Amino acid sequence: MYRWTCNGLVNRSIATAILLSAASTSACGGGLGDTDTLTDDTLPAASLDGSLTNNGGSDGTGVATEMNGGTDSSGDSDDSNASNASNASGNDTIKFDVNDGMDSIGGSTTGVDPCDTDGTEGCSCTIPDHTPCDAGTFDPFYAMGLNCPGEFQVTTSTSGSNAAIGVRSSFGGSNTFDPREGSVYAVIGSGHVAELDQPTPPGDSDAGPTFCNDDLGNFDPGGTLPAPIMTNDVGGDCTQNMGLIGTGDCSNTINGQFTQGGSANDYTELRIVAAVPPDVTSFSYDFAFFTTEWPYYANSAFNDMYIGWLTSELWTGNISFDNQGNPISLNAGFLDFQDGGGNLNVFAGTCMRQHAGTSWLSTTAGVSPGESITLVFAIFDLSDSILDSYAFLDNFQWGCEPSGKPSTEPIG
Repeated sequence: MYRWTCNGLVNRSIATAILLSAASTSACGGGLGDTDTLTDDTLPAASLDGSLTNNGGSDGTGVATEMNGGTDSSGDSDDSNASNASNASGNDTIKFDVNDGMDSIGGSTTGVDPCDTDGTEGCSCTIPDHTPCDAGTFDPFYAMGLNCPGEFQVTTSTSGSNAAIGVRSSFGGSNTFDPREGSVYAVIGSGHVAELDQPTPPGDSDAGPTFCNDDLGNFDPGGTLPAPIMTNDVGGDCTQNMGLIGTGDCSNTINGQFTQGGSANDYTELRIVAAVPPDVTSFSYDFAFFTTEWPYYANSAFNDMYIGWLTSELWTGNISFDNQGNPISLNAGFLDFQDGGGNLNVFAGTCMRQHAGTSWLSTTAGVSPGESITLVFAIFDLSDSILDSYAFLDNFQWGCEPSGKPSTEPIG
């Protein structure tokens, strides 16, 4: 038997004295009583199993590996791989702290108080422990810090050409793009990830690069992106008007650029469906964006996009955009590395020589404890199917940041 406190779940048989004492007082705006008792059948998922089959390879030098699947009618790689998570009812391996600053199975308590809405003290947020498990993996979700054995599990899937999804451990001639978590990070692109390590030839054409300039095949959703992504603005502020949530893109950052381009091509995504841990109030992840469309197609309709889409009780829309409300693209404010002369060491030995990219960025978004969320990390060409763009994804974490508008900031 388990009982819920404002700080999480505790085993009643272990903490009877604590709970009997707490039952006579008020915590987080409410006392504990018979109605607070949870049975095993009502527990949140404590152990979820998921796997992603991936037969890619690596030469051990940081070169991106590709995922292998089936083929479509044109001979291109299959557009979907999925792993499903399932509840293991009655498993009590995930518990949360009870006012003592310690998680009963090993979680880190931040001291942030997500349920302190009426001045009540004593609540805390417990972030599930994480130990990187991506050494030697070809699984992009392990590479991001997700679904490690014995840890909180999520349901994962991929869509697009398997040649456009991989993992890598480094990029360019410096340590700028070393992993943010573990040994490797995930890569998605609107072109072949293996070509990232093909150096741009001297004097290469910016309008038609030799490398990272691929048509992936029949992965072109056109004017409508895969659900749940919506391209229309909500025309207001979702944090002030909850009625706008679910009607479109709460960030109001997608429509202007998407409409300019009109058609999405070479679409690639990683997708996560998760039940938020019971007393977690946010998540974050790190990413970087690169495009061969700079400089030739800057400020034009040929403007690839990266979208981090969240569907939750608090937000439906893009969560990764710059401080001026621009989506992540070659026109975003974060495009720190612009290699017009082809001499930047950060792009040495890669197809991004003469082109541009961001540094590592970090996005944080609020969620409701215990709710079900969908996260989609998507990248695609606009208007054409060539001149490719890529995103590196790493360091997914649950957190205790206050809710509000999602934010993206440079790291360091």
